[in-house]
Amino acid sequence: METINFTVNHIKVSSEKSFAQVTTAIESMVGKANNLIFQKLIDANASFTEVENAVKSMVGKHDLMIFTHLESGKVLSLCGKFKQAKLYIIGNPLIANQMFEEDPAVGLYVPLRLFVYDEYNGKTYITYDQPSSLLGRFENPKILRVAEMLDQKLQELVTMAVQ
Repeated sequence: METINFTVNHIKVSSEKSFAQVTTAIESMVGKANNLIFQKLIDANASFTEVENAVKSMVGKHDLMIFTHLESGKVLSLCGKFKQAKLYIIGNPLIANQMFEEDPAVGLYVPLRLFVYDEYNGKTYITYDQPSSLLGRFENPKILRVAEMLDQKLQELVTMAVQ
């Protein structure tokens, strides 16, 4: 067993917009993964070009797609007062593969997690761990270069969603 300690930059951005406005903005800018298409590509042993074209058809403005989301606020509301919270699992297989081929352990961190919640103070928050700080622990310049590009994509997405 190996234990690696590293520092992660945790980003938290607030907005005066409602939870619904922020989540709607995110969902309008980020594409949605289609698992049926992915399964067909796997079953057909598709070429890279076919996969690339399929992924490009699913990504949104920032070359990202939502693989899934968890309406955690609804579940947590069953245990107490009403809560609004949504966890998005987002990424792009073409981008992730650039890092995965360097070190498959990046799969622990990609796709990325983006969490949106209402903190009962009239504000909505978006929070995530900065990809370059998560993936920087691999000490691989190729992985870091891709992770820094993901930093930029997330920053742009979040900035647009909260404005």
